[in-house]
Amino acid sequence: MHDTILTTRRNLLKTAVFGAAAFTVSGPAAAEKTDGDDVPVCFSADVCVLGGSTTGVFAAVRAAEKGMRVAIVENEGFFGGTAVGGYVPIWHSLYDTTGKRQIISGLTDRIERELVKRREAVMKDPASPSAGAILNVQALSFALDSLVSANPLIRPFLHARVVAARKSADGRVTHAIIEDKDGRRAIAAKFFIDATGDADFAVQAGLSTWKHARTDMQAHTTCAILSGIDSLSRRRKDFSFGKILGRGGEAALGHSFWWGCEVVGCPSLTFFAGTRISKCDPSSADDLTRGEMEGRAQLKKIVDAVNRRFPPGKGRAPVAVAAVAPMMGIRESRHIDALYRVTKDDVLSGKRFDDVVARGSYRIDIHEGEGITFFYLDGRKERMVATENGKVKWEKSRWSAKDARHATWYEIPYRALVPKGSVNVICAGRMIDASREAYGAIRVMVNCNQMGESAGLAAARAVKEGLAAADAYDGSAIPAPGQAML
Repeated sequence: MHDTILTTRRNLLKTAVFGAAAFTVSGPAAAEKTDGDDVPVCFSADVCVLGGSTTGVFAAVRAAEKGMRVAIVENEGFFGGTAVGGYVPIWHSLYDTTGKRQIISGLTDRIERELVKRREAVMKDPASPSAGAILNVQALSFALDSLVSANPLIRPFLHARVVAARKSADGRVTHAIIEDKDGRRAIAAKFFIDATGDADFAVQAGLSTWKHARTDMQAHTTCAILSGIDSLSRRRKDFSFGKILGRGGEAALGHSFWWGCEVVGCPSLTFFAGTRISKCDPSSADDLTRGEMEGRAQLKKIVDAVNRRFPPGKGRAPVAVAAVAPMMGIRESRHIDALYRVTKDDVLSGKRFDDVVARGSYRIDIHEGEGITFFYLDGRKERMVATENGKVKWEKSRWSAKDARHATWYEIPYRALVPKGSVNVICAGRMIDASREAYGAIRVMVNCNQMGESAGLAAARAVKEGLAAADAYDGSAIPAPGQAML
């Protein structure tokens, strides 16, 4: 049976994005326990992925492709992380800054193409620094479900929170302890991938992490789907969220940055990202609670302010919140203390690495205070600040000479995913080790997606060859620019 799975996995992957597959539960006898306690082992895997974001799902799929038996644990009832749970519908360009050379392929490219075919995604200018594609996030959720369920080597655990790690005397992690509807259970595995975003499992495994002070963490955003914006925009040509936000704005909020777009497939609905939760550390339970509530409170203020400033008139429905994202869109929390820290110069100079796990072209993007700062790869710098009269001012300058030679993409190394002292744990996603500026570029989804794929392949190699995390880099994860990943 195992041989049959391996020989047919290519056919499975061709239909995995949207094909249906039966899901069966299998595992060891319930009598098996973890060492030193009475927690029952509910599943034995080769690779255990903690976190079911797109990053985590891609890690699980790539490991399963290599014949690994994989467990994937997700705290929510769905896969997709911030994209699905945060309602964030944007994937940035898969091309370099010229828009002519594709630098990202793999599962990101595959899903994006399928969603476009189904009219569930809209492609933008590949040279745009702001958006490569706008997705219907529920369609993405369906696609991730299908990827997981189509591969019989992947065992999903939804509504399951990882709460602890068990280690052997030599520092190797042996079990992930989860809590779900069946109580406290253990998953045994040979290798673990932390895709929790907040480095939760790395902390539980005793690996070193660090984080900025709350005042220096990137601000977060609670997103929403609004109704009535389309009709209001047609009726009132002077409508703008800029008149609602900022100092002196109708909503009485201090920030000014926002963006939005039509919900793909639902032209009467508008995606809106206009809240800003600053000085919030989402790895702190109290901060996370405050941030979630503050984001919703800001949304209410914004919508109420819109209806006061632009009343609907007789017989017309007001602007309303059709849905609030079930989770705050987190930009930053903990970082791992890895074998390498990606720097601002690495990004802006386009430094090449011999252990590359991801390529990107998204600009450095730092949400700070009331505004935002951009460093573009072509040498431009822009800073948005709020002025005293409630308006927005863009300060434009350069970080390098106009006639200098500039990179059109940058690379992310595998060693930035490996925590110092780790034997069999690697991390993929926004907990990557990076300076404040470098992190502003590499944190976006298309980059994290690639980290997940590379982590899955490295985990499979580590299990097959008996390698430690630091030695398990698999160069097949990232093809040369312009070449498709199988």
